Amino acid sequence: MRRAASVLGWISLVLASALIVAGIASWPPGGLMFALPFVFLIPGVLLAIFGGLLVWAGRPRSTGERTQAN
Repeated sequence: MRRAASVLGWISLVLASALIVAGIASWPPGGLMFALPFVFLIPGVLLAIFGGLLVWAGRPRSTGERTQAN
């Protein structure tokens, strides 16, 4: 289960970075005149938070926790 959470988290982080790069690339040079960058940036940030939480939850336990549980 932890491995699945970690893999899904990394996939989410890759997709989030692609959305954030697309949002930055669509930013107009004269300033924000339309909402297209936010169409990419807001879902990218939310997906990055979700992916980061999944990677954090899917990390392997430290050796200290394993010996204390036994």
